[in-house]
Amino acid sequence: MSLRSEVSAEKVARSVRRFRVASGDGLPFFPYGLLPLIGLVLLTLTAWSGFAHHSIENVVRRTAEQTIRDAGAEWANVDVSGQWVTVAGEPPTPEAGERLLNSIRTARAPTWLGLARPATRVSGTFSAASVRPDQASGSTPLLSADSDTPEYLFRLSGAKLTLDGRVPDIATRDAVIEAANTNRPRRIELVESNLDTIGIAPPEGFREVALRGVEALKLCNSGTASLTALNFDLRCELPESEAERVRTLANAPLAYGSVGEIQILAQEVVETCEEELARLLEASRIEFDPGSDRIASSKAALLDLTARAAADCPGTLRVEGHTDNTGSAGINESLSRRRAEAVRAALIQRGVAPARIIAAGYGSAQPLGDNATEDGRAMNRRIEIRIVRADE
Repeated sequence: MSLRSEVSAEKVARSVRRFRVASGDGLPFFPYGLLPLIGLVLLTLTAWSGFAHHSIENVVRRTAEQTIRDAGAEWANVDVSGQWVTVAGEPPTPEAGERLLNSIRTARAPTWLGLARPATRVSGTFSAASVRPDQASGSTPLLSADSDTPEYLFRLSGAKLTLDGRVPDIATRDAVIEAANTNRPRRIELVESNLDTIGIAPPEGFREVALRGVEALKLCNSGTASLTALNFDLRCELPESEAERVRTLANAPLAYGSVGEIQILAQEVVETCEEELARLLEASRIEFDPGSDRIASSKAALLDLTARAAADCPGTLRVEGHTDNTGSAGINESLSRRRAEAVRAALIQRGVAPARIIAAGYGSAQPLGDNATEDGRAMNRRIEIRIVRADE
């Protein structure tokens, strides 16, 4: 063998590559040391899910209950399941119930991510109000839709006495009209009759109750007398010296129906009360957070004084909200109404009976100042409290 052949053989031998074939037996690599850590994480998540649910529900409950307290809605009860809230009770008005639900929907609570709305669903199960509809609205009760039931509604407003309603027969109608015109005081210049006749035999005692309504109103400066749902109601405004005479007449036993609400407003007391409330609210206005119905916390002392003054007033009180003309009329009316409701709730929280106080919003419809100036607009943003007049 030559030297050239040996060298070639060595080069061939070095160029041979070796391969190792692994068998399919055994398990792939796995970090078994992490198994305890994974188990601990799963255990923590399981425990935290139950705690988190309970913790979130507590936040929702606290937020809803605080919103109810802030609104002075003592009538409301709250039930919470997770992030679902149900409010039950007897709101003074349907609007008050809906506003409370909206307040809970938009209420925010602190979380680790910042302020957030904890309640995802808010609903209400409201029953009828505990006060009569006429007490809630501040207006006189309406006649029923039953055309076969004799009822009446007499109203003395200004110089006119208006007779509305249904009476059994022509004789009863004529007797009522005659009584309204006979010996009427000079302040009543006109008697207007809109009485209809049903064409039935007069129920025993009905004519006497109708005549009582006429005679009582003739003693008043303004007011209403009504017989609805077999209840005789009277609202009368007159000088204090005449109050006892009308009260005695109105509360005498009836031969038909029963005595309902008798509200006698002495003019001197009404005027004194409204003047006192006006002085309080002019000296220090009830202020709100900008664009909201939340009363400024600095006005707590003023609300205390206002509640004491309101409690001494007779009759039904109306909290009136007013705004300037900035923004749309619809937004202003809604804001003024919500602010009036907030003041009403604050006064109720301070002891004023809910049935004695109502709320109304007038938006920018009744300005006191010039909306073209800042001072005038500030004057127009106000809360007023008045006594509902007997003829309203």
